[in-house]
Amino acid sequence: MQIISSKEIAELIQKAISEWHKQNEHRSPDYEIVTDAIRRIRPLNEHRNDIGQVINELVVTNTEMWHEEDKVRSDKDAVVLKAIRNINPLNQHRNDLIEEIDEIILDIVSK
Repeated sequence: MQIISSKEIAELIQKAISEWHKQNEHRSPDYEIVTDAIRRIRPLNEHRNDIGQVINELVVTNTEMWHEEDKVRSDKDAVVLKAIRNINPLNQHRNDLIEEIDEIILDIVSK
């Protein structure tokens, strides 16, 4: 597995955030964010080999969560409730992705 540079990681993050905003600029506030893919908890030691792919998914998950956290300040109760229900699974998914990145890095340095 190839290790990517911090500059490549920064570029990957900027691209992922930019793409997220392009794809989601017109979506409705009640868009279904928490999917089965986010609910699925990946067992430890079952990770992908492409750290860039995992970092990209982490950036997208963080961006989703930040936008949900912004919705919590809405004056519409239904929007707030849905956002609150989305935040916990998104946060768990974010933590799972961080653990996956840690596992990939540990695999790289232990070889």
